[in-house]
Amino acid sequence: MLELMINDQLVEIDYAAPDRMLLNYLREQQGLIGSKEGCASGDCGACTVVMVDMEQNHELRYRQINACITPLNALHGKQIITVEHLKQNGELHPVQKAVVEKHGTQCGFCTPGIVMSLYALSKQKQPPNNPADFLAGNLCRCTGYGPLIEAAQAIAGVDYYDPAQANEDDIKAWILSCDKQQTVNYLKPTNRQELAQAKQQMPNATLLTGATDLALEVTQQLKNIPQIIDLSEVEELMTISETSTGWRIGAAVPLYQVHEFMRQHFPSTDEVIERLGSLTIRHRATLGGSLGHASPIGDIAPLLISLNGKIEIDNGHKTQLHAPQDYITGYRETLIQPDQWISAIHIPRLAPNQKHAIYKVSKRYEDDIATVVLALNMTIDSDNRVKHCILSAGGIAAKSVRLTELEQLFIGRPFTQLLVRKVKAVVPEVIHPLSDVRGSAQYRVQLIQNLIQRFYFECHQLSTRLTDHA
Repeated sequence: MLELMINDQLVEIDYAAPDRMLLNYLREQQGLIGSKEGCASGDCGACTVVMVDMEQNHELRYRQINACITPLNALHGKQIITVEHLKQNGELHPVQKAVVEKHGTQCGFCTPGIVMSLYALSKQKQPPNNPADFLAGNLCRCTGYGPLIEAAQAIAGVDYYDPAQANEDDIKAWILSCDKQQTVNYLKPTNRQELAQAKQQMPNATLLTGATDLALEVTQQLKNIPQIIDLSEVEELMTISETSTGWRIGAAVPLYQVHEFMRQHFPSTDEVIERLGSLTIRHRATLGGSLGHASPIGDIAPLLISLNGKIEIDNGHKTQLHAPQDYITGYRETLIQPDQWISAIHIPRLAPNQKHAIYKVSKRYEDDIATVVLALNMTIDSDNRVKHCILSAGGIAAKSVRLTELEQLFIGRPFTQLLVRKVKAVVPEVIHPLSDVRGSAQYRVQLIQNLIQRFYFECHQLSTRLTDHA
């Protein structure tokens, strides 16, 4: 039995196919056609709805999600709010009024999704520094975004009566009263022992956390996924904890929470994590999901390599730690065994004399696949010599790689412009990328060279500023 709330109506579903997506159910079974299918891949935002669940302090949490790539079974015990629910008693919702007043709509196809992203913004207790971040997952061909950004700024942080959610106490009570999900061919374990049992029970099942990548096999490739094990409630996979050497980040922690953590402890990663996908995507995407697919153009693996991170693999009895470059063995291939899963990522603390940066070059700034990702981590002694060095890259080979040949050129030598020139000259001998629609091989080689140069300039400017300040 699957139990969820759609707007203010409790819905009980005896059976839904494991790979049934929310958008199809809303439009075909519920007649809620305000949510549109534009891309069926989580890129355009026309299908955006708001998912409501409960935080540990028993406060309701509002997050926009892409209905087109969210499995219906993943929503047990959650409320889904669609655009139809905002208008109450014939009156537009305050969010809808803000869009109208700022002239934020023209053709209207994308408007419902935009309104729902803005509705999620309006429900945040702490307004974001940049309200427009909530619109990063919504594409619009008509407005030029200016009016929509103005609407977001007008909405953020404003305390108003929400007629669509006047019964929040009842929603909290319902969420707390929901029994554990019992669904055929869709298992949702809550700890590592239950997960190990689930894998024994359904050894051929597909593991799922956020489904932001996996769902594309259904919506784009028209594949069937007959059995799914959902990891989103496994306790050991859902926490971030401090260790003796750094931190352990659960593999199923949503990326928006990972972003908040990394922004605090590893600020050099802020931009690239923000560009992993829109906020709508990051509400469901996870580190474990990205590493599980082992894409050669994924941004997570080069990032972890550069931070000397380790991937924790579990089978319910014992865990193992592997460096990302060892874990990924080939094109979308990993060393993970059928009875194992990714349980966490371990990242050590950075030392004061470590300089870290990661650069992503893509055709679009947001919500796009990288042409090249380059990450650098150098430990530089007081005499300006490079004591330790890690260079990692994505988009230049069949897997994310560590550029050890280039690292050796830096180690033990003064970090000077002369050294940088020598390293750049060797780059064409070390990397031999393919040409594709995102860039030629020559372009990718030049990107690596230029990004190494950029890192030197940024480190030099940083040291100059520190000297001047002192």
